[in-house]
Amino acid sequence: MHGRGLTPLPCKIAMRDFEVASFWEDVLEDYAIWYVTFKPHGSEVSGETMGKYVSQVRAWYKRRTRMRLGLGAEGSRIADILKGYRRLVDQPPPLEREGCMPDDLRRGLDAVYPRDGSDTSAAWRAALTYGFATLSRGCEFALDDSQKEEFESSQHLTPADMTLAISGGYTNLSVLMRKRKDLRVLRGKQSRVVLAGGGTVLDPVGDMIEWLRRRRALGLPEDGPLFCWTDGKSFRVNEVRCAVRACMQAAGRDPARFGAHSLRIGAATAALAAGVSPQLIRLMGRWSSDVYELYCRMSLQAAVGVGRVITSVGGVQPLESEAFHQEHFELLSSELDTFRRTSSGAAGMEALEEEM
Repeated sequence: MHGRGLTPLPCKIAMRDFEVASFWEDVLEDYAIWYVTFKPHGSEVSGETMGKYVSQVRAWYKRRTRMRLGLGAEGSRIADILKGYRRLVDQPPPLEREGCMPDDLRRGLDAVYPRDGSDTSAAWRAALTYGFATLSRGCEFALDDSQKEEFESSQHLTPADMTLAISGGYTNLSVLMRKRKDLRVLRGKQSRVVLAGGGTVLDPVGDMIEWLRRRRALGLPEDGPLFCWTDGKSFRVNEVRCAVRACMQAAGRDPARFGAHSLRIGAATAALAAGVSPQLIRLMGRWSSDVYELYCRMSLQAAVGVGRVITSVGGVQPLESEAFHQEHFELLSSELDTFRRTSSGAAGMEALEEEM
């Protein structure tokens, strides 16, 4: 728009004219062609990605003006143009995010954020092991950059959200948190997760207790951000991404293939490698499924058991790094049989625990 000397917000009334709408449709079409041809960011852009960019532009315009941009998706030729582009031009291969394996994460943490390091090291060590052990999205324990979030004690993690939960002879921490993605529109904290002690590869409870001790010594408020810099400023998702990449680089991995979500991917991969039931992985990771939620309820014992397994399994070598890239799971035939045989939450959990 800048290059053509046009305003991105044409007159609402004029947009109702077919000729004007067609003109702006042509502008959007030119934008798509220009972007994939001239590569303003210096890298190849796939037709699929360009289609998403166009959809974002249309959605942004409709939010701002309450009108559709140009002729709308139904009257557009852009989908056909991008289809031809994908057919004629080699598409860049997708760069799948890899998961942080427990051994790699431990080595990276020891190198970048050692236990006997600074207060900042203690904060990052606690944050990353927490994110891994609870299968958290980055935006569940740090401020979301895409939403331009500012810290609110009623929405984001604070030390006050943590309570001791003794089980199996280990010290565990129960944490009340806000679930993201599926419940993004809701306010408040709706989910309780358990940070399990007793891990032999990673020790998230020990790291958390050490950070809480140092946090109190710094004089930071109990209703302030749980994971923060020494001045009390909350960690942000882009900072989590950089911290994960620094750890993976220190562990000898390609940092470009890792991000904030790699903690969640790696934990789910490790849990599955250790034989944890996919139902329990779903529950621990707060994935949505209308079927399993009818029959399963997370218990403290199950949460602690899964958490301890995740932080204890070593030597995981995933064959497909993108295995947990998508936010869903497929049900196994044995799991479907379990669901068919059960008719209540208690019965469902009992059957699952028997099969484990």
